[in-house]
Amino acid sequence: INSLSSPALLYATIFGNVTTIFQQMYANTNRYHEMLNNVRDFLKLYQVPNGLSERVMDYIVSTWSMSKGIDTEKVLSICPKDMRADICVHLNRKVFNEHPAFRLASDGCLRSLAGEFQTIHCAPGDLIFHAGESVDTLCFVVSGSLEVIQDDEVIAILGKGDVFGDVFWKETTLAHACANVRALTYCDLHVIKREALLKVLEFYTAFANSFSRNLILTCNLRKRV
Repeated sequence: INSLSSPALLYATIFGNVTTIFQQMYANTNRYHEMLNNVRDFLKLYQVPNGLSERVMDYIVSTWSMSKGIDTEKVLSICPKDMRADICVHLNRKVFNEHPAFRLASDGCLRSLAGEFQTIHCAPGDLIFHAGESVDTLCFVVSGSLEVIQDDEVIAILGKGDVFGDVFWKETTLAHACANVRALTYCDLHVIKREALLKVLEFYTAFANSFSRNLILTCNLRKRV
């Protein structure tokens, strides 16, 4: 009996798993199309200009293709604190491994930093900073290309590994951006807010000294060229 039932059981298990996978695929596809329809209805209802509408649709399609519709924040919210910190460190490993400024950070420090970082996906043409607005975010380019525009002239092209924003851990005032920063391609940025970074640096003083010495901005938006 066992020899007869084992293949049948194996088949049922495999078939059940495949069925579950297909059901999930269909569910994700339905959510995707429902979202697209909602966005199209929104753009039509509020008569959003064609150029901007195309950018919105391109951005949503691009973002979905990368995330597969998975809400990272929702997943993290259901994980216990310790596990959430481990995941955040993993998600930000490219920044931590690539930049010498993080080399001397303790495990506890990295976990605190990782919890404050956010990932931003930008579409071509998106303005990350407008000239004149406050610079309250430090940005690390993980992928893609951006241009820095000052007085209608391109003064720099930023790419993977570059850092832009302000050295607000050395300054007492909030800077005003001296230039526009605009995405040339689809970009992934890992960013951390001024208040969040200063909070970590205040607690981890040894790391703060190392970070201040070793982090070099590719583009300091406080200073005009």
